[in-house]
Amino acid sequence: MNFFRFSCDTNVFISSSFYFHFRSLREVFKEETYELSIYIMRYFERIYIRDGVKFGFLTQSTLQEINDRKLTILKRKLEQRYKKDKTKFKKALIEMSAVLNKIDDNLTRILLIFEKGKANFNDTRVKKIYNKVEAMYNDFVDESINLAESIEKKISNHIDKFFTQFCKNKEDLKEIEIDKEITRQTQIFQLSMPGSDIRKKDMEILAEVIYEKKRYIQENPLFRKNFDFYFISEDTHFSKKHLNRFGGLISRPITDKINNLFDVKCVRIREFFDLILQQKLNISK
Repeated sequence: MNFFRFSCDTNVFISSSFYFHFRSLREVFKEETYELSIYIMRYFERIYIRDGVKFGFLTQSTLQEINDRKLTILKRKLEQRYKKDKTKFKKALIEMSAVLNKIDDNLTRILLIFEKGKANFNDTRVKKIYNKVEAMYNDFVDESINLAESIEKKISNHIDKFFTQFCKNKEDLKEIEIDKEITRQTQIFQLSMPGSDIRKKDMEILAEVIYEKKRYIQENPLFRKNFDFYFISEDTHFSKKHLNRFGGLISRPITDKINNLFDVKCVRIREFFDLILQQKLNISK
């Protein structure tokens, strides 16, 4: 079983802080992602208290973003939940001060189980990694422009070449297979959709995560050949997207590219939770 370390994006940290004495607002934060992120943090908190080992890494950009975005995320969540009930929304806003104090307390507790990374975005080594990350996403954006036409041409040629004599409804088959492949490439298509493009800050955080993984291996020779580094995120431009179409397809070209180029495994909260549940993480060191 490989050794491992992990990092999280900003939203996972903030989600895991929406807990404890939030009785009046519990209905707002009862989604699976919140519950699982809380479980993950508590699990590693117990290990830290018992063994003194920190399996998590916190990058400087993530820490800065946590402080910048926690109020925005909380307010957006309340607006979504109470958009049709102004009375409850106003009541929630009145309680905001106490809620934010508790979030700060929870974050302080959570951050204790993370080792603060040494990556600094002004470091030329981090910038070099960032340039590679940015180039990768730019390539995906460029690819998305004509991707639908490219898929249609590829599938059509494939069907014409191999299935003409066996399939009576060739055009129907083409349409289905084209639709399936477009669905599998959802990660790429979403990069070019308004409001779904990747933020510069997200690329900075990924660059810092990659740097920390490289640094950790250099400082721990034992981990050079049997080491997994996980980055937990619910963002589709990092982690694979599960889709309900065609009995359940997965879109993962970006996730696979990050793993192939940088040896970082981007996973959703549920995936990482399952690794814990199935005891697939080596917590010996």
